[in-house]
Amino acid sequence: MKNILHIDLNAFFYQCEANIKPELGKFNVAIGGDHKRGVLSTCNYPARKKGIHSGMPSIIAKRMCPDLIILPGNYSLYSRVSHNFIKFLSDKFPILEQVSVDECYIDITKYVTDKTAHDFLIDLQLEIYRKLGLQCSMGYAHTKFLAKMASDFKKPMGLTCIYTDEYKKYFWPLPISEMWGVGKKTAPRLEEAGIKTIGDLANINSNDLKGIVGSFFQTYIEWANGSGSDTVVTVREGRKSISNATTFEEDIDDVAILKEYLRKLTKEVVDGLVKNHQLTSKVVVQIRNSDFETHSKRGSIAGESDDFEEIYIAVLRVFLAFYKGQPVRLLGVGVEVSKNESNYKQLNLFNSSKADNKLQDKNNILDYLNKNESTKLFKTLADIKVKKNENK
Repeated sequence: MKNILHIDLNAFFYQCEANIKPELGKFNVAIGGDHKRGVLSTCNYPARKKGIHSGMPSIIAKRMCPDLIILPGNYSLYSRVSHNFIKFLSDKFPILEQVSVDECYIDITKYVTDKTAHDFLIDLQLEIYRKLGLQCSMGYAHTKFLAKMASDFKKPMGLTCIYTDEYKKYFWPLPISEMWGVGKKTAPRLEEAGIKTIGDLANINSNDLKGIVGSFFQTYIEWANGSGSDTVVTVREGRKSISNATTFEEDIDDVAILKEYLRKLTKEVVDGLVKNHQLTSKVVVQIRNSDFETHSKRGSIAGESDDFEEIYIAVLRVFLAFYKGQPVRLLGVGVEVSKNESNYKQLNLFNSSKADNKLQDKNNILDYLNKNESTKLFKTLADIKVKKNENK
């Protein structure tokens, strides 16, 4: 039996902003687009008490909370803070799985027992806050599902430890709609079948459940009965892919809003490429609907690149090709890493920012092109104009 920790950073984007602008703590604050088609990525806890939540259109949020301050997302900042957070933890715990920009699983079997877990995690939680300035909620259990559910119990700065067989006390009385993975469409169908709580789900005949939720029925039953995966998948340096995803509190089917999220997710992924000096030629878009069905589709870009606009256009092309208007619970973007930038970088004469650092200066580029020529074949337009004037 393994000991699994799930860490969820509380209102992560807001925390990043508040750490550099402490005065924000006095106000209702959200992150997102402050325009007609804008949508909120997150908000602080005072705003949440007024009914504001992630995925909410900005225009509705302002109507509900007129004094709401909406900040544009600073995704380069969030990416840097997330990187520091994961590095801090991975230096301590080698078996770590990052599942999004603000959450991860850690296998802490070698570090704690059920008797020592609570105090150990309190110390870790406070250390994260002192050294990184980040508040987080933690869930401790023996499976990833239970740890994930436990981390949602108390926010912000909460810690919930679910010991062996205690899952029944914590989770079985909960409404079925509060079970992670049960979407807005699935929950009403389960309730109509008499499955009102997670405990009802745990004790139902599997054949009855299969007719309601399809092939995912066995996973639901395992989760409700305290089983499920306890494998934390570790990804190390030199990884073959970089990805990021966001889960919405409310399902979204507005294409304009989804495009805005795609752009943000792509920016975070590209920041990872640039930071690791890597390139990509393939992208992937992932969509999970309210019934927990996940679909993904891949696409390619011409050549290999770390250019944001080029990669985002490819991501958008893939998304529009297979999105059919269904409500979206989770949206993800990923890229396959193809080469290290240090080993290969395609020279692009029309965009010097994509050339190797040694070729950034135009004169260096011309020297590079002319190095095997007996005469200077390649010249700048300014050089040509000077030569013409000399011949007049």
